[in-house]
Amino acid sequence: MLSALHTISTYPFGLGSPIFAHYPAMKFGHLASVNYFAELLAPMALQAIADVPAKGRGRVLTSPPLPLRGLPCGANLVCRALCGQLAKALPDGQAPRLVSIDARGPRRPISSLAEFEAYGGYSKHDLKKRQQFYLPFHKSATYDLANFQGRHAIFVNDINVTGTQLATITKLLQSAAVESLDVLLIVNVDRKIGCAFPQLENEINTSRITDLAEFTAFLSDCEFDPTAKLICRLMSHDPQELAAIFEALRPPKRQMLRRAILREGLYGGPLFEENIQAVERAVFGDERAILRA
Repeated sequence: MLSALHTISTYPFGLGSPIFAHYPAMKFGHLASVNYFAELLAPMALQAIADVPAKGRGRVLTSPPLPLRGLPCGANLVCRALCGQLAKALPDGQAPRLVSIDARGPRRPISSLAEFEAYGGYSKHDLKKRQQFYLPFHKSATYDLANFQGRHAIFVNDINVTGTQLATITKLLQSAAVESLDVLLIVNVDRKIGCAFPQLENEINTSRITDLAEFTAFLSDCEFDPTAKLICRLMSHDPQELAAIFEALRPPKRQMLRRAILREGLYGGPLFEENIQAVERAVFGDERAILRA
């Protein structure tokens, strides 16, 4: 069973819905936006729970695969917040457990500009490129799915555009022998529209927080849990812009972002050496940054 807060069935489409006002910030991990969507999804989750009596080993709540040691995506954070909402709404022992789909596989630093553009520009890709993007990862990744066997799974994601990721996740969870599977989405795109105009996902992602000043203000003024998309956007700026961004932040934010960059594990190669040096100088000062290098 698939349920969504908003459906796109035509193209062009309007961006006037409040859903889209909060969506780009959610992708960056903005906590208020994450909680906004968790609250909207909670009634749908409760309905899915009421519709299917719990049998077997109970229920689990999950979201897109988490890369080994990498950062979460916005949907992971929404799923986590939704789990908290359901724990408050349901009697003890009846709320779903939060279970991650942990992907284990090679995680190497990004080595070329083309690779970085492919990684950061996924939402711009057409259907063929999306399928090509996912194929190498899923061929090399392994998953521990023991916690899903015999359980009722609720999969939470932010958007379904072409169906590529959803088909992969559905196949993965069915192979784990789940008792049932419900899918909760923020935005669902009609398959014909999504396959014909997949760039609409990028239009949504870039409808807010578009320029350097807006991005800097977001990082400075908002509370967020850094996502992979936020760090990708951060590292897309040249060293001078990066230095200016960090200069506008208080030390705790600088340190948090540095930790997130290192945790993501994709920016340790020569391609981002100058960016990393700019971050180190912003966090530790020129002399200590030289010593750490």
